Amino acid sequence: MSIGRFGQVVTAPDLRLDAACLAMSSAIQRPLDELEWLTTLDLLAAECPSDDVDGVARYLFGDLGFHGNATAYYDWRNSCLDRVIQTHVGIPISLSVLMIEVARRVGVRLVGVAMPAHFLVRTVDGPVRFFDPFGAGVELDRQGARELFETVTRGQVPWSDTFLRPTFAQPIIVRMLNNLRAIFQSRTDELRLGIVMEMRARIPQLAEAERDEIDWATAVFN
Repeated sequence: MSIGRFGQVVTAPDLRLDAACLAMSSAIQRPLDELEWLTTLDLLAAECPSDDVDGVARYLFGDLGFHGNATAYYDWRNSCLDRVIQTHVGIPISLSVLMIEVARRVGVRLVGVAMPAHFLVRTVDGPVRFFDPFGAGVELDRQGARELFETVTRGQVPWSDTFLRPTFAQPIIVRMLNNLRAIFQSRTDELRLGIVMEMRARIPQLAEAERDEIDWATAVFN
């Protein structure tokens, strides 16, 4: 049932990132009351004291203390949006989803940045600004993003300016599924690995070239 729900969400004409993440989370753990968690996101946004990107970053990563889970980075629960909301910890991509969705609810448009090894967010309106949700929501310029990338990859991967292009809902979901696939393969969790592979099969137009690209991009977990 949960995988079927995930398929419905990711094939909808108006793909919602929050709904897709919660459906994915529901499939790999216990069934969730997705409406309850969507409402929780609404309430988080309603309590945000500011309706600009700086205020959203300060609220989530300062006032509420959301932060990167450096001590248990490879825990699969870091990819579950409900767990991130509940525990206030996550990995770069799940914390980015949180920031994007809270910002959307207060009228701030943000999109993902699928930089290999470390996911970021960027603004849509006005001058382009980059934020690192895993790093307490700190703002980065292009050079700062490149330096972060080179630190995380230890200079072993050549930089490309294309890494800072905007990334939208479907590729974000695919990247999260690939992260989960890598975890469950390494832990020989065959049950959850099978669920993840079934969800991947529900993604429309997931061409072989896309799989190869995303596999490379998530070679260093993020």
